[in-house]
Amino acid sequence: MSGRIPRINISEHYFNLKGKTAEQLVQELALKTFLTDWCYLNPILPNGKELCDLLVVFDDIAIIWQIKDLKLNKQGKYKKSEVAKNLRQLSGAHRQLFQLKTPIELNNPRRGEEPFTPESIKGIYLISVLLGKGEDTLSPLEDLKDSFVHVFDRDFTQIILNELDTISDFTDYLKAKEALLKQKNKFVILGGEEELLAAYLIENRSFENLEKASNVLITQGLWEDFINSQEYVRKKKEDEISYAWDSIINIIHTTSPKYEEVARELARPNRFDRRILSKTYYEARMTADSDNTRPIFRRMATLNKFTYCFLFADDKIVTRKHRKDMLRWICYIARGTFKDNKIVIGIATEKKAQPTYSYDFALLDIPEWTAENQREMEEFQQKTKVFLNPNTRVITESEYPKSRKE
Repeated sequence: MSGRIPRINISEHYFNLKGKTAEQLVQELALKTFLTDWCYLNPILPNGKELCDLLVVFDDIAIIWQIKDLKLNKQGKYKKSEVAKNLRQLSGAHRQLFQLKTPIELNNPRRGEEPFTPESIKGIYLISVLLGKGEDTLSPLEDLKDSFVHVFDRDFTQIILNELDTISDFTDYLKAKEALLKQKNKFVILGGEEELLAAYLIENRSFENLEKASNVLITQGLWEDFINSQEYVRKKKEDEISYAWDSIINIIHTTSPKYEEVARELARPNRFDRRILSKTYYEARMTADSDNTRPIFRRMATLNKFTYCFLFADDKIVTRKHRKDMLRWICYIARGTFKDNKIVIGIATEKKAQPTYSYDFALLDIPEWTAENQREMEEFQQKTKVFLNPNTRVITESEYPKSRKE
């Protein structure tokens, strides 16, 4: 990784279903949108049978996926029995996990086997992916009495995994869609579900206006108009740097056996927030590289009730152990500096640009900040002068930037 803001090849992060089998789809899902640490491919029941094609478990969220390659009949429809079979399999997986609470050992390529704990899950989403040629009248949401199933065709699967390619972006849409389609108003979509997604994104990731209407008609062409707009093109360009944050998340597993808690907090932000964090980190990275006056460069940033600390240390002067200790103390000072932010995440690396970097990470979670905490923090600040009188600035960023002429 270069010390400069990296050039990101956006095509590496573009999900393309062309020529891919269902199994390949599952693998790409794991690597791209939800990241390897929270994806479990083909989990197995105690009797040796497959539970589902993919189970995503992130914090208190579970997403159950079932994928089928289907062909249209002469009437341009999927065979009803095949569609129903996919729905039954999802319903069965949901029942095994959350009603029967069947003991299941999940296997992650990095952490090995770990038990599934249904009592920790608060949000459950079921997704049926039909990879054949799309059916024009496919329902985007099926009611299975005890749960809802989101039904994606091939085209929409490719679209949504490119547009909502973080766990929070993806599940926020599913939650909003369920709330909308459970309304008793009359709802008609002309075209595929991408038209509904366009309406959601245009309205600042909300269906609030649609929920108030008694009759809703979403016309075909809304999606094409949206992705061809200059605002959308500029957004995609600005988002390129955000994938550097994904790269950082993907290397944490090399630093500690207990890395997952830190990785989870770094993966919690959505794509727009990852853009902001990446820009902040790499601006600090460049400033540290050009600074020749001190062996350590520090930066704090706050975003959405979280505090982030970046530490860059000269590896010719500062030992790795000292760097780790300093990172923990900086996070402690940050917790006391921004008292409303209970969680602090720290990243430390070398100060000068080089072909490869080593990384240290820290996670500080102190729900209650006491007078004793404050006293200890202030004593260390007075001793080290760390963040004693920090310079502050506010950064404004638009998800859909306007052109310089506007």
